[in-house]
Amino acid sequence: MNPIKKVIIAFVIFLAIGSFVSIPLVSWFSSMLPEGITLVAFSPTDTFIAVMTIIFAFAIIFTTPIALFEMIRFVKPALYQKERKDLMKILPISVALFVSGAIFGVYIMIFIGLNFFAKIATMYGINNLWSLSGLVEGIASISIAFGIAFQLPIMLVFLVKFGFVKRSDLTSFRVTVFLGLLIVSAIVTPPDAISMLFMALPLYALYEGTLVYLKFFNKEQKWTRSVGFGNV
Repeated sequence: MNPIKKVIIAFVIFLAIGSFVSIPLVSWFSSMLPEGITLVAFSPTDTFIAVMTIIFAFAIIFTTPIALFEMIRFVKPALYQKERKDLMKILPISVALFVSGAIFGVYIMIFIGLNFFAKIATMYGINNLWSLSGLVEGIASISIAFGIAFQLPIMLVFLVKFGFVKRSDLTSFRVTVFLGLLIVSAIVTPPDAISMLFMALPLYALYEGTLVYLKFFNKEQKWTRSVGFGNV
């Protein structure tokens, strides 16, 4: 079967599964909210939009590993044996990083970000009436953004393996990278310094961890070819 068809079929299946788990997921979201918050629907379509966001986010998260696997299978014939082994090692790491990033994003959004905003409103005597669709869209976008952002180590290892940059270059770029992560975090997270730092700091920790990996476990290993990818 065509890889694209497989991914589409998997996406449709997970859409169906997501439709069944959407109700308990909404209940879970509600139970995890800080005290004093009431979820409301501000329009007739508010709840429908929230439910569809949950279903599509569920399908995207669980289809991503399948899409990565099919992509590797597609390029596998053009790769050398060592490249195939390396890619098959990278796949579970990439999936684990994506899932970890998504979970971390939800945790930060719910347990830290929402508590912070709720307490500010309470301090000023304002009732916390939050839109269900707005809350769900925010959590879904944050989880997916964190999942993608946590692929940073994979990207750095590939850049070094293919000879685009050296580890020494990455070391000298520390300040620039940290400032860049702050800018990216400010764009993809809610407009407050706390959310921005809670995304930028873990990403920078991943950056430093990747430098350690490259120093001790990835010496003098590069994939090179006269045409395309590969290793000598």
